[in-house]
Amino acid sequence: MSNSRKPSFQTNSTKSFQERSPKRAFNDKERRFDDRRNNEKREGNQPHFDKKRDARKPSRGFQQEEVREPKIAELSLNKANGESGSVKVTVKSTGVSYKPKEKKTGALSPRAPEKIKKNRAEEMKVYGENACLELFAERPESIVRVWATVQMAHRIGEIFSYLAANKKVYHVVDSEELSLVSGTEHHGGICMLVKKQRTFSLQGYLDVPRQEDYLVVLDQVNNAQNLGGVVRTCAFYGIKNVVTNQVEQLYAPAAMRVAEGGMEHIRILETESTEIALEALRKAGYQIIHVSTNKQGVALEQLKFAEKVALVLSEGSTDDIRDKQDVNVRLSLSNPLKAGLNIAVNAGILLSHWYVK
Repeated sequence: MSNSRKPSFQTNSTKSFQERSPKRAFNDKERRFDDRRNNEKREGNQPHFDKKRDARKPSRGFQQEEVREPKIAELSLNKANGESGSVKVTVKSTGVSYKPKEKKTGALSPRAPEKIKKNRAEEMKVYGENACLELFAERPESIVRVWATVQMAHRIGEIFSYLAANKKVYHVVDSEELSLVSGTEHHGGICMLVKKQRTFSLQGYLDVPRQEDYLVVLDQVNNAQNLGGVVRTCAFYGIKNVVTNQVEQLYAPAAMRVAEGGMEHIRILETESTEIALEALRKAGYQIIHVSTNKQGVALEQLKFAEKVALVLSEGSTDDIRDKQDVNVRLSLSNPLKAGLNIAVNAGILLSHWYVK
């Protein structure tokens, strides 16, 4: 074989590929970074984007939080009772938006917690149409703030006129917002923040001699529905005073709603305990009446009321607070149930019997 066919190797020949030096690789990487940054600037300057971003959703890389914001609209309502002019009403509904988190700075006033605590102790919420309308009729000066739906706003123009004239706050909101404010879906379209009624001490009340009187004493009554029913019955029959050692139970919004405005027509007499109250009433010459849970006791048709009466209503047993001189009344001889009637029903039966006599 000839030497021409043998492969020849050239040590100094040019390489078939080019190796990048470290310096060149760095320059290429820097060039790509500059190109990408320029592209982003050009896209940012364009008036329209191909991919639209939802402005409400938070973008990555930023700390944002979901915020419920009111949507505000204004409308005008005619004044009630044929008065001329109109009242401007602001309608608020809630919506969701996203905002950057803001770091809160600064400290609260040293007296701020005390003021909040004091307001919570002195104020209460009332909801329900009849309860709120009766409260406005009896003590409008105690109203601090009002929330109402659009439907209710057309019916309470007189209340809004009063609040506007006295520079008090009111809001027209949707039903969902009112449920959040009142804490219930059974708000009846209106909720009020009001100052609590003034209470009186039972002993101070008894210091004034009376020839005739009728009191209702509440013992171990914690159900707001029952409390509201008793108060409503008392107001219906003209009973002016209720004795209790649990004043805050009577101030429950649910009790106020069930009372249908009856709370505005009674006076709360506060006592340390039911035992102390009954002992003071016996010394003052009151006839103490308990509802019997068995067949023992005086039949209702044979009951004779004294000039001064205190009716004890309890969700539990009253055996430990009864005295020998107290009167036990049985309402039925044919009750097949182990339990008696609801205390609001007991109050209605006994008060109607007292009323007709």
